[in-house]
Amino acid sequence: MKDKVLNQIEEHRAQLKEEKERQRDARKSLHDKNRNISAVTSIADLARDAQSRDAQYEDDMSDSDSDSGVRATVDGAVVGRRDNSKRAYYKEFQKVVQNADVILEVLDARDPLGTRAPQIERMIMDAGANKRIILILNKIDLVPRDVVEKWLKYLRHEFPTLAFKASTQEQRSNLGQASSSSKKAATLTTSECVGAESLIQLLKNYSRNQKIKTSITVGAIGFPNVGKSSLINSLKRSRVCGVGSTPGFTKFVQQIHLDKNLKLLDCPGIVFNGPVKAGTKLDETAMAEMMLRNCIKVELLDDPVTPVDLIVQRCKPQALQAMYNVPAFMTTRDFLVRLAIQRGQLKRGGIADVEAAARIVLSDWNKGKIPYYTLPPGMTAKTNSGMTAAGDAAAAHGAERAVVVSEWAKEFDIGALLGDIDSTALEGAKTDNAFSRRAVVMEGRTITQDINMEMDAADMSSEDDEELMSEDDEAVHSAHGYHRHRPASHQEDQGSGA
Repeated sequence: MKDKVLNQIEEHRAQLKEEKERQRDARKSLHDKNRNISAVTSIADLARDAQSRDAQYEDDMSDSDSDSGVRATVDGAVVGRRDNSKRAYYKEFQKVVQNADVILEVLDARDPLGTRAPQIERMIMDAGANKRIILILNKIDLVPRDVVEKWLKYLRHEFPTLAFKASTQEQRSNLGQASSSSKKAATLTTSECVGAESLIQLLKNYSRNQKIKTSITVGAIGFPNVGKSSLINSLKRSRVCGVGSTPGFTKFVQQIHLDKNLKLLDCPGIVFNGPVKAGTKLDETAMAEMMLRNCIKVELLDDPVTPVDLIVQRCKPQALQAMYNVPAFMTTRDFLVRLAIQRGQLKRGGIADVEAAARIVLSDWNKGKIPYYTLPPGMTAKTNSGMTAAGDAAAAHGAERAVVVSEWAKEFDIGALLGDIDSTALEGAKTDNAFSRRAVVMEGRTITQDINMEMDAADMSSEDDEELMSEDDEAVHSAHGYHRHRPASHQEDQGSGA
């Protein structure tokens, strides 16, 4: 018995020794292989490889400033990463443009021109004669009723435009939709969707009038956080698309079947800024304006103070003092220092953390705690009573599309529905007396820039590009007071006071 046990021990030792020798031989073989590779690789090879990678880096950097003078803003501040390129945006966006019969461009009713991309509209129109565009004026519950009416009038000079309020209900299914039979604004809950029934009817009219026997595909596009996914959830009456107030929530195109005749495509948010030189004052202002549209993650901003400076210029100082419980201030930095002290945002040695205070203000702005809205061009904040001659001229700028709008109106049979659509949607909008006298108001400005519609085939077929992140938020409902903006044209004359 003893001999048997000793033999087993010896056999086990022999097995362990063989295993160690096998592992040692494997390591030696791998080491020799690596030495051979190193020997073959010459200094010239290394130099050529470094030169090639340097050229590739330059190409990637030039993509951010394209030949057309417009760059897609998909840097880390927007999407939380530093390695995205314009090609990533094109890959996802072009899927929607190519596959959709009708494209819904979702606009934020608080800033329709600031969240509109005319160059994208031209791209869609050039993509095919059968493409149709409908402008969706979302979040109308955050804007005075008369301002919504003026924006509808202004935008309808160019494209069919519908007022809309996406549902903000939390359940996963049976999201509420306000019926067109609603007679009073009081019957509309703050979380119900408004306008979905009318939009679906328009899409069905188009399918019927065009005698489309198969299903039609509808794409939703727009800036981050204008409510694209919330709109689709409202149409589907269930939370089929994830939504969030952080830019970058929707990363890929999502397809949702509304019914057997209607398919919806949800696209990642798009951000374009104009042909400006990086690092210039104009570039800083453009990025600040983009921040105020909630297109950029607050925590990733290198300079959160500049966009806060725009807020301070446009808000009444008394309103900011009351909201943040700070004493009177003279400048933006003075305001941020007082806010940092009031909130306990201090660095070592008791120095006020101005950047931390700025991020607090920007977060409040994006959440709707500092509510605002813009006016159509030519409509003054003082009168707020109608379109001026300049405004009418600006609206008539799209006269060349009058024939297109007329033809599309027949296809969608808009005339028969428009009155009911507007009356239903505007029932839930705020009145001027209850809202606009305390709101931050500024004049709407169209973003006019050009983009090269020809896309490089190599760019479009690249397989190793990261996908663009950007998206969406639900309509923000705020019980706080609203503070009045001066029109942008008067800001320089009146300084920081309102």
